[in-house]
Amino acid sequence: MSEITIRDARPDDAGAYVTLQKALFGETNFMLFAPGEYQVSPEEVSAQFEKIANSGTSRRILAIDQADLVGFLGVSGSPIPRIRHSALLVIGVLRSHWRRGVGRSLLAEAIRWAPTVGLSRLELFVMKSNSRAIALCEQMGFRVEGCRRRAYVIDGAPIDDQLMACVFEA
Repeated sequence: MSEITIRDARPDDAGAYVTLQKALFGETNFMLFAPGEYQVSPEEVSAQFEKIANSGTSRRILAIDQADLVGFLGVSGSPIPRIRHSALLVIGVLRSHWRRGVGRSLLAEAIRWAPTVGLSRLELFVMKSNSRAIALCEQMGFRVEGCRRRAYVIDGAPIDDQLMACVFEA
């Protein structure tokens, strides 16, 4: 098993990132987009990465195996003073790398970094049927704060999710 590198996304990662996202959306229903719905160009992603890098409380963290992107974690902070202490997380890992510590490493990096930029709350939404993700988040210090009923409709069926948050001193 090779070592996974965790680092920030760079504008030149945009093409590989788009490929990763499309692969993720085709592998699982636990992501926001269904196969074929994600229509973002590498140029748009490159511009997003530059904006994120200059934001102060947002990041796009990548997991790399050899030269291949195998996972990501997005941290979206806010410039609004009343919620500047909080950021929303989105995470995805290729099925080939599940149970290899990739998600744990991505979350650990976000948790390590957050207090250094004044964040004291990280939150995310997890579909209630995604028991592996819920267990990982709980192991990393996240707690369930509530349920969003019918948060998604997938293949005609309503799906609930849970708000989970990790709160710590900044």
